[in-house]
Amino acid sequence: MTPNVKLCLGCMNPLAEGEGKCPHCGYQEGMPYSFAYLKPGTVLKDRYLMGRVIKKNSEGATYIGYDLTEDKKVLIREFMPVQIAERNEATMQVRPIAGSERQYKTALSDFVELSRQLLAQNHISDMVPVMDRFVDNDTVYVVYRYVQTLTLSSFLQRNGGELTWNQTKKLFLPLLNSLAKLHKKGIIHRGISPETILVDQDSRLWLSGFCITDCRTEGSDLGAELFPGYSAPEQYSLNSWQGAWSDVYSIAAVLYRAMTGARPEDGNSRRVSDDLCTPAELNSKIPENISEAIFAAMAVEGDQRPQSIDEFTGMLLEEGDTHTAVFESSKVALEAKKTKSKKVKKSHAVLWITLLTFLLLLGGMFWFMDQLGIFEEKPVQSQPDNTLSYLDNENSQAEGPVSADGVPDFTGKDIDAIKNDPTYTNRFMFLEKEDYNENFSKNVVYGQEPVAGTPMPNKGYVTLYVSKGSEMVPVPGLSGSTLEFATRALTELELKYEVIYIVDSSAEAGQIIRTYPSEGEVVSRKTSTVYIYIKDETASNRPGGWVGIVDEDTEEEE
Repeated sequence: MTPNVKLCLGCMNPLAEGEGKCPHCGYQEGMPYSFAYLKPGTVLKDRYLMGRVIKKNSEGATYIGYDLTEDKKVLIREFMPVQIAERNEATMQVRPIAGSERQYKTALSDFVELSRQLLAQNHISDMVPVMDRFVDNDTVYVVYRYVQTLTLSSFLQRNGGELTWNQTKKLFLPLLNSLAKLHKKGIIHRGISPETILVDQDSRLWLSGFCITDCRTEGSDLGAELFPGYSAPEQYSLNSWQGAWSDVYSIAAVLYRAMTGARPEDGNSRRVSDDLCTPAELNSKIPENISEAIFAAMAVEGDQRPQSIDEFTGMLLEEGDTHTAVFESSKVALEAKKTKSKKVKKSHAVLWITLLTFLLLLGGMFWFMDQLGIFEEKPVQSQPDNTLSYLDNENSQAEGPVSADGVPDFTGKDIDAIKNDPTYTNRFMFLEKEDYNENFSKNVVYGQEPVAGTPMPNKGYVTLYVSKGSEMVPVPGLSGSTLEFATRALTELELKYEVIYIVDSSAEAGQIIRTYPSEGEVVSRKTSTVYIYIKDETASNRPGGWVGIVDEDTEEEE
């Protein structure tokens, strides 16, 4: 199917008869293009007309496109990681570069999973929706709805460079709400910036630019696309944890830019020397509580920020000095940051003076008590009848949670037992963070913040670090089993897997032939992928004998 009128392959607007150069975008047919990407004018799936590449990064390219069936513009994302893949110019097929096969398969699997998640969230507003996805050229394509927009960066430039808090609040609150919904579905953006937030003609914000984790992490095999000033500090290291708190940093940095007119200091350099000013220092019209909330959300250490978008939104909407205990650590960190350069020497002097005063008072007290004969040996008095009950109560206090002087030591305790004990839950609110730990069994607390003994009022927040068990597990024996059994077994072990179809005349159809790594090999539940090789009679019909991952929702080319 072809459109009834000639379209510009640079913007997909109609061209007049005989018109060469597009009056809308300046594109002209026959302009040079990179052979790593598809030639403008290519038609995929007998439906999608591909135009020029309008954006690219280490994950792939985004093309302006046209849906010939629905007769409308679209955006089409192609998985094409040029660092580890190449294209056959004759067949247009994408292949991993020799030696990068495993990295390519892992990245492709992540891309497929991300597209599946986004397709399932089309009901969430303020996110550029996914309309379709399909396989062609031995790679995966994702079709996005085309929305007429400009970037937030351009929008700010056209509006004097900065916005008031009232303008910012009206713009961003719907986006914050949508972002919170995405996080609850396990989708982390990692690339929020004035370039990936779009503004339409109704001043509505749209979130775009979703990519796999490797594309947003410095040092990955793909090469990272990060946004200086907006990417969280942990994204500059392969050894740091990323999560919802990473997006909290980025959206806070965008608000910082929107209301101050200044791009925040680069997150990577802040890990070495942190000289970031508060928003109110740059623009005195910004309310103090808003400035504090943004500054707290941009803490260098992820665990010092609000841990969710909902928490951050709550801080923004609170009036004056009414922040609750959940935000106290962020406020303390903020105040320390704002005054540390002026008060370090003074605080040291105060500490020494206080310590000397205490020692002098303590010495005087002991001298006075000695003069009164308090330290003379006293005859042993018989214990009252309730001695046993007192000791029993004291022992139960030692094992239990009650300690008016501070937070109990939760290390080594089962998380479910803690959450079901009213003596704990009546005094504290708990936040859980899970990770693998070789020294503690699954569901056992291996760390906490604040530490045991820290004074805390009732209903204060305590973060508990809960073990998910050992990171390293042996690959189970799956040869000869069914795919359903194998995937269920690997899922229960929390191991990632990919299914590879091959032809093997000695095996029964649908039977697992082998795995890589093989049975008994110890692998990491964080980083390893188990490849399941299964017999498939249709594998011999795939171009070049290429094998691919399972994608039940994807329609493959016949």
